Amino acid sequence: MKAKRTSGVNSDFLRMLIILAVLLIVAGVTRGSAFMSVKNFQTMGKQLSEYGLLALGLSMAMITGGIDLSTVYIANLSGATAALVMQKFTSEANPDGSLSGILLGCAIGLCVGLLCGALNGFLVSVVKVPPMLATLGTYELFYGITIVLGKGKPINTVNNFKQFAKNDVIFNMVPRPFIIFVVCAIILSIVVGKTAFGRRIHLVGINEKAAVFAGIKNVAVITAAYMISGFLSALTGLINLSKIASVKADFGSSYVMMTILIAVLGGCDPNGGYGEIPGVATAVLVVQVISAYLNSIPQINNYYRQALYGVLLLGFMTYKYFRKVNARR
Repeated sequence: MKAKRTSGVNSDFLRMLIILAVLLIVAGVTRGSAFMSVKNFQTMGKQLSEYGLLALGLSMAMITGGIDLSTVYIANLSGATAALVMQKFTSEANPDGSLSGILLGCAIGLCVGLLCGALNGFLVSVVKVPPMLATLGTYELFYGITIVLGKGKPINTVNNFKQFAKNDVIFNMVPRPFIIFVVCAIILSIVVGKTAFGRRIHLVGINEKAAVFAGIKNVAVITAAYMISGFLSALTGLINLSKIASVKADFGSSYVMMTILIAVLGGCDPNGGYGEIPGVATAVLVVQVISAYLNSIPQINNYYRQALYGVLLLGFMTYKYFRKVNARR
């Protein structure tokens, strides 16, 4: 049994690179310095990390033949938990919070993401709940817990964490969130493309029963994939907490559609067994350039963007369907 990986890796990645290059050329020609500026690219680098990490995590679940609709709400729950822990370490002598409290809050927030991912993986691999229903249910669960933690209000972080987050541009050029996204993309690319675990998640996505006969422990593989998704979601929650200094239970709800679009554009097959991280990471850049380009045109209403994402998703799925049909012939 062989996973269908090699033939499509370069084509998906190359396709996204070509699209990205074309978009940048069009944007540069039509918008000029209003788009092709250092400040604009810095803004894009900060923004894409919010849903870029979520898309990488979703891709892990999608390669196994599943999906994770709870990523945004894992991010919000993790950020809320981290903020509350940081608040616990304030005192009259140190009202702005301590370094130990900040580090502990971040660590607990990441652990919450791992636990949420483990729950999703357990429901999908052990209880055998369909991935869409399992993660739809947990997203409501995580959303509700975040509301309870904040008592229906935004949860603020401590002042020291705000001050730390202010200097989020390294060497006065590259945003820190973008560097985090790139590092995570590189690590995941190696894990998925070069390790035994990467081969296993592809094989599980192609055929779970055949994977069992091949000696693969499906429960462990699927759970690990969802835990990676949960960890990246939690990391997103911490980045958002550092940027806006508070957490809302419904923050980023529009990112669910965007992450699915990015994963599919990047080459992930919703049926599982196929997908590579370089293509997904490049698709993140493509979607961000499209978003920034639309923002630079005041005549285009922002409310049209979700419709555009829906059209792109349907169009690309249709394209992939007919390409698959032609390949079978």
